[in-house]
Amino acid sequence: MQETGNRPTWPVILIDDDQWLTVCESDRDIQLAVEPDFVDDIVAAYDGLARPLELLDVGNQVTLQVSGPPQPEQLHRQVQEYFDFWTRQAAPAFQEDVRQYIASVAALARSAAARSKKGKPNR
Repeated sequence: MQETGNRPTWPVILIDDDQWLTVCESDRDIQLAVEPDFVDDIVAAYDGLARPLELLDVGNQVTLQVSGPPQPEQLHRQVQEYFDFWTRQAAPAFQEDVRQYIASVAALARSAAARSKKGKPNR
C-alpha cells in the first residue's frame, strides 16, 4: 500500500482492550482479526510507519484509515505492555528506524510464548 494519505502501510499492529497485540499483514488478516461489531474493542492500531489508525465498520467490512502522524513512542509503550503482560519474552528493543522496529515486533509477536492469564505464567 502507499505511504501517503489515509492508506496504511503494512504490517498493521492492533491492540485490543485487554492489551493483546495482533499483527496483520493484509486486509484479509484484518477481516479475520476484527469483527465489524467489535471494532471498538481495538483501543489502538498502528501501520508500518507507526501512524495511528482508525478502524471503521463500512458495509460490514472493517476498513483502516490513517488518523495522525507517526507515534513511535506510544506504539513502543503499548508493545512493551503487551510483552510484559502477555508473553514470557522481553519486547524488542526500540529502534530509530520505525520500519525495522515494527518488523521486529511483528516477528517476535508471532513466535512469543503467550501466558494463560494476563501477568501470570502458564502452569
